[in-house]
Amino acid sequence: MASRGRAAALLIAVFVAGVLAGAGGLALSRGALSGPHRRGPDEFVRHLTSDLQLDAAQQDSIRAILARRRASMDSLWHEVGPRFETLQASVRSDIRSQLNPDQQRKFADMNKRFDAMRRTGASHAPR
Repeated sequence: MASRGRAAALLIAVFVAGVLAGAGGLALSRGALSGPHRRGPDEFVRHLTSDLQLDAAQQDSIRAILARRRASMDSLWHEVGPRFETLQASVRSDIRSQLNPDQQRKFADMNKRFDAMRRTGASHAPR
């Protein structure tokens, strides 16, 4: 039974990691990096500049890369997004079937927070 619990915990951890990765990809495709105050390529470049100490030429180059790749990123998300949503719903359903009613309610609340995070591109959804 302990191995089943560990397997379920691992599955949930992988699911959460997938949701966070999906949220990051969605946020980046929409021009946001993370957090409610970071929007658009300029904020993304400011974040990179702060973390990586980019010089002005590097900042300009990265802005150009983001502008050049924006249409491709949007197109890719348009193509992959519906498949991701279908897979996510299936995974959630499978996980929900392993939970007791109290856990199911908590899991539903977690999913609402994750969904809000994905919609806004925020790194922390409201609780």
